[in-house]
Amino acid sequence: MNTIPNTAAGALPPFHERWPQILRYPLQLGALSTCVAIAIAHLVTLIPLGFILDLLVWAAFFKYAFEVLRWSANGRDEAPEISLTVSDGVASYAVLLLVLAEVAMILLTLVYGAVAAVVFGLLLTLAMPAMMVILALEEGMARALNPLAWLMLAERIGRPYFILVGFFCAALIVQSVIAAAIASVNLLPGFLTTPVVFFVVNYLMIANFHLIGCVIHQHADELGYAGHLQLGAEVPHTHPSRMTLDAARGRANSGDVHGAIALLRDEIVTHPDSLLLHDEYRHWLQQEGGNTELAAHGKKYIPVLLMQQQDRRAIEAARECRILDPNFAIDQAADVTRLAHAAADAGQTQLALGVLAGFHKRFRNHPDIARNYLLAAKLWAERMNQEMQARAMLHQIKLTLPNDPIIPQVDAYLTYLDKLAATPVKSTANPPAP
Repeated sequence: MNTIPNTAAGALPPFHERWPQILRYPLQLGALSTCVAIAIAHLVTLIPLGFILDLLVWAAFFKYAFEVLRWSANGRDEAPEISLTVSDGVASYAVLLLVLAEVAMILLTLVYGAVAAVVFGLLLTLAMPAMMVILALEEGMARALNPLAWLMLAERIGRPYFILVGFFCAALIVQSVIAAAIASVNLLPGFLTTPVVFFVVNYLMIANFHLIGCVIHQHADELGYAGHLQLGAEVPHTHPSRMTLDAARGRANSGDVHGAIALLRDEIVTHPDSLLLHDEYRHWLQQEGGNTELAAHGKKYIPVLLMQQQDRRAIEAARECRILDPNFAIDQAADVTRLAHAAADAGQTQLALGVLAGFHKRFRNHPDIARNYLLAAKLWAERMNQEMQARAMLHQIKLTLPNDPIIPQVDAYLTYLDKLAATPVKSTANPPAP
């Protein structure tokens, strides 16, 4: 299969200049043949109980669509011919989301009426790009259903997120109009109507997944996305790690994944600052299901990411490690401080608080104690709505570290909280007479 090199995110033209390319993307041979084959496969809906078999057709389509998303997220403008990196689990999750959405719409209509179903549909439309991104990058169903994850992702992407929502809405409208037009004119026999309608659906969805991938590629730093290992740019033959990577991949491809992991583990000891080796090592650990070793490796991996100014990736790695091991902690105080502040800036409140927990016990008399706990107090007050806990933490800073240079900021924040508490809440129960 021919591939093209990854396009640098900074080299991408603005969206209004790329719409023709985005809309033409499904015309490439790999995408077009998939759209046609899947459209014809939807004919199973015409046989008794065919809707069950149709779920398998949708799973096959989503597997390819997520492959398109990943290729596009890795800067590839060429459509894949087959799915190489997407697991069956991701496709199954997508089908499950589709079924759950349909069932929820039906139940809301029956129980609460059409208005409730329409409101739910609008909310689902707003959340759909976020769910697709999370499924593609993290392969996690639970997180894909988490509204907080949607909001954080939308915040990181910014305005382009609403371009994704707008395109998704436009695609739904266009395919609905075309389907209604074909059904009303009756120019085609029934067994041809289904493939034509689904071809339009497939075409627009492939373009939509390509657009989502382009947005991910353009905002990779904000999302902490380093790309999928299989789709990354080829490591030059002159690179010092090339021989090790080739040897590890050779072992893994022959079935000896454990041997590949062992080789990379030994090589990391010799070259601890090589992100290529660390990334390859984590990739094969994930393939092997080595969750315990993944979490343990995070103690070495995150400091390297921070050292190489990869703060977003460090945040994502820390979040992953804390999911695998709730007691996960990195060993250097300076790394803890930087990671916590970066996580707070990125909107990862729970991660920031988790990273800072017990800092004063682990790093006694460290000069960052007051600074870090001032940050924690602000997070408790402003994002967790726990003002009492924030005040207790601030007073504890003043009590235990009265001469710390951060104390004026602590006093200023206590004054700020006092002013907020003293501000009367406006009531509209008994408005003044005009």
